[in-house]
Amino acid sequence: MEPWAEKGDEGENVRVTAQLLKAKTGEFALESILLLKLRGLGISELGCLGECASLEWLDLSGNAISHLGPLAALKSLAVLNLSANRVCSLEPLGACESLQSLNVAGNLLGNLQQLQCLAGLRRLESLRLHDARARLSNPVCASGAYRSALGDLLPGLKAI
Repeated sequence: MEPWAEKGDEGENVRVTAQLLKAKTGEFALESILLLKLRGLGISELGCLGECASLEWLDLSGNAISHLGPLAALKSLAVLNLSANRVCSLEPLGACESLQSLNVAGNLLGNLQQLQCLAGLRRLESLRLHDARARLSNPVCASGAYRSALGDLLPGLKAI
C-alpha cells in the first residue's frame, strides 16, 4: 500500500485524500491542480476531489468508484474518464457545466434514464459508453437502439 493512500474500514477501499493528490501532482494547493491521472489505484471513494476547483482533465479509469458526488463541484472539468469502474448513476455530473468529453465505458449504466442528467450539459460533445477494443460496455448498450435514442436525448453530441 502506498504511504499516501488511505484504507477505509474494509481495508480494501482507497479514498482520495489531500496527501494522495499532492503526492501525485506535486502541487501544494488542491485548487492549483489542472490535470489529474488517478488510473488503476483501487480508489472507491472520491473523498476531497471536489476541492480541486480548477481541475480540467481527470482520469479515474480502472478503479472501484460507484458514487460521483464530489465531482459535482468541478465546474471547470472538461475531460473525464471513468471507464472500468462501478458507476450506476451520473447524476452529480449534471453540475459539471464545462464537460466536453465523458468516457463511462465499462460501468453499470442500465438505461437511458440514467443519462438524462447529462441533457443540460451544453458543451458535451463526446460520450463513450462502449469500447470494443478494451471490451468495456454498459448494460444500456445491449439495446441496439441506444445510439439513436442517445442522439435524441443529447443532440449536441458529435461522437457516441
